[in-house]
Amino acid sequence: MTNTPAAVGTDAVSAIVSGMVQLIAPRKVDSVGPDQRLIGDLGFHSLVLAELGYNLEELYGLRSLNPEEAMRLQSVGDVIELVRTEVAAGQAALAEAEVVEDVFARYGAESPLS
Repeated sequence: MTNTPAAVGTDAVSAIVSGMVQLIAPRKVDSVGPDQRLIGDLGFHSLVLAELGYNLEELYGLRSLNPEEAMRLQSVGDVIELVRTEVAAGQAALAEAEVVEDVFARYGAESPLS
């Protein structure tokens, strides 16, 4: 894999989204993978889904999703792919390291980029 800013950014999306999901998931697990289901495996409910959405808006400038779009996000991988697609389309921006640190620090956690 070439170590270009885009490649690093793409890798960071997965680490940041997975880290955020793990951090706020009601059902605590040792690690979060792309195949894990938000509701079934990790215990997400409407309030936690909203919290995830707000954090992704802050991290990536991600737009608010309409209910139909939100309902299609069933797994961690779906969320990662959404962020990557929005960034690639210019509808969102890669997260800045300082913002990632700030958002994770609110939860008393280290940035997954550390």
